[in-house]
Amino acid sequence: MNKTQTEYTKKQTEYKKKPVGRPGSRRRKSLWERAPILCMALVALVAVALVVGIFAVKKTMEHKQILAHADTFYEGVYVENISLGGLSMEQAKEQVTAAVSEKGGWAMKVSCGDETYELDNILLNNMDEVLSEAFKLGHVGSDEERLSTISLLERKERYFTVADYYDEEAAKAAIDKVSDLYDVEAQDAAMTGYDEENGFQYSEEKPGRKVDRDDLLLQLKEAFAAGKYDAVLTGKISEVAPAMDLAKAKEAYVCLAKFRTEANVDNDDRDHNVKLASDTVNNTLLAPDEEFSMNALIGETTEAQGYREAATYSKGEVVPEFGGGVCQVSSTIYNAVVKAGLETTERNGHSMTVSYVPLGEDAMIAYSYSDLKFRNNSSGNILVLLDAYGPEVICYIYGIPILEEGVTVAMDSRVEETIPVPEPEYVEDDSLSPGEEKYKSYGKEGYRVVTDLVTYKDGEEISREFLHNSTYNPQTPVIRRNSGS
Repeated sequence: MNKTQTEYTKKQTEYKKKPVGRPGSRRRKSLWERAPILCMALVALVAVALVVGIFAVKKTMEHKQILAHADTFYEGVYVENISLGGLSMEQAKEQVTAAVSEKGGWAMKVSCGDETYELDNILLNNMDEVLSEAFKLGHVGSDEERLSTISLLERKERYFTVADYYDEEAAKAAIDKVSDLYDVEAQDAAMTGYDEENGFQYSEEKPGRKVDRDDLLLQLKEAFAAGKYDAVLTGKISEVAPAMDLAKAKEAYVCLAKFRTEANVDNDDRDHNVKLASDTVNNTLLAPDEEFSMNALIGETTEAQGYREAATYSKGEVVPEFGGGVCQVSSTIYNAVVKAGLETTERNGHSMTVSYVPLGEDAMIAYSYSDLKFRNNSSGNILVLLDAYGPEVICYIYGIPILEEGVTVAMDSRVEETIPVPEPEYVEDDSLSPGEEKYKSYGKEGYRVVTDLVTYKDGEEISREFLHNSTYNPQTPVIRRNSGS
């Protein structure tokens, strides 16, 4: 073994004799020796957790308190530059309403010629919508979302503005209302009556005036857009010429219909009633669309009104009553009305047949329950003229023609059913000889009648339509007799 090998072996032997470990390292402490240090660390951790917990609980309570204010606006919300923080919806609306009112109210007017009218207030605003939208801030979403919004409002306020607007239909209605106050319809010349000395009377034509409603609406829109709620709009006026002057009216008004009836009755009291009713209705003038009512004109046919007792129908019998005979007048008018092309609005037939018009073409009036009515469906006035001479009545209707040239209308009635005469009724009469019989009345058959309205063109039938039904009750024969022996 050489020197070098001997030295290496010596060093290995020395190395094995030294204790294992890092140079300069100390002996490790046991668990019991380290326990105090661990306890101190644990206490510190508990203390930190407790502080954090307390802070979290405190923070949670604060958030709950913040979220609990669900009935008021949160800080940082402004409407019309008014801070609504802490206000209820009612309080906020009161303050915002006052602020909006201060901006200027509605005072718009319309000037038409020498007349000025206030324009209805059409001003609306979206205050309710704005307040509702502003109130949502911090009140909608999850708790986290609400808290985030509330926190954001503390750093950056939100501002809302109330906007004015109007409803176009309301604006048009306001314009129409003002225009209706100013507009005057042109008046055509028209027939107004008949004078025995001077003949037919006419009114003269009169021009009208009209506001340009479309132009007024445009002015309103422009003023509104500019916020000029106190503007005075200027109405553009135009004159409206009448369609018919006096000369044209005298040519246009003609006799539309004439109808005559004659009763097969010789009774002065009845003739008196017919004359009185005819004179009352005579010269009746109806404006376009106006309705004629026989009962409204003559009223109740009482003795106080000058009527006398004469034969009339009552509950299926012929009896004397005040005003007997006036139904001849109403029936005459009814037939003239139909011929003229006027619109009948009420007609009722008699309970038994009459002699002065065909079956189905009569018109019975009774003040309490039955009337004759028709409407002026022509383009001008209608004048009703009546003449009565004893048992004869003539009705004339004047106006502007309703039917086309060459067209006429007429009623056509047919008996659908004949109702037999009932068995006679016997009445004891001691003035007769025993066993003697005499007819007091012979009775009559009854009828069910259908009436059509037939239209003719140059004499040729071109249409036929149902007009009405009529039922005439049969009359029972009455026989006087003395049944004694």
